[in-house]
Amino acid sequence: MNRGNGISIQMMNRQRFFAMCGIVAPIFFALLVIIASLLRSDYSQTSNFVSDLGVGPYAIIQNINFIIFGLLTISLALGLRSGLPSPQGRALKAGVWFVVLFGLGVLFAGVFPEDYLSQMPHNLVSATAFVAIIIAQLLIWQGLRNEDSMVWGRYRTYSLISGLLSIIFVILLKISMTYYVDYQGVAQRLFLAVPWIWIGITGLKLYYIMKKE
Repeated sequence: MNRGNGISIQMMNRQRFFAMCGIVAPIFFALLVIIASLLRSDYSQTSNFVSDLGVGPYAIIQNINFIIFGLLTISLALGLRSGLPSPQGRALKAGVWFVVLFGLGVLFAGVFPEDYLSQMPHNLVSATAFVAIIIAQLLIWQGLRNEDSMVWGRYRTYSLISGLLSIIFVILLKISMTYYVDYQGVAQRLFLAVPWIWIGITGLKLYYIMKKE
């Protein structure tokens, strides 16, 4: 094996690792949320936000969960940089950076839990993350418009649908928070499920592409 092939294999292995980070991220996050909530008899999946697990008993579980998810998502973004079509257009490049911003927002949601400085830093980084991942999905949809439809067509359509659903559900979440309905937790989980699943599907897409090469 020559040196060039060795470097190529090393790059492929690194790309597969980044793809696996995206696949694992939402699964690991959901698992830790379930574990943390089961340890809290006062916690309600329907009325409490996920971030509520970051304060009180066993708060460290959810705060570490946010940090790990953020790091895994940033790793996925590194894979997207070279895994998306090349040469990348401005929309794709921006989309990747918004995935990074999303990952950082989630990470800092664990660094700054709800009980830190009257919740303001936590709300700021969370809102930034929510907006960033919506924009990322739509930018990647836009950036793939001229790419091979056999390779990217379904994923491109999926990114559009996921981005639009994210907008709809974040509006419903905002309404539930404004009127203090009893199902705020459900509204938040509906919203979170859409981009979280998109992260996993994006990881799967990258892994599939690497496997074919």
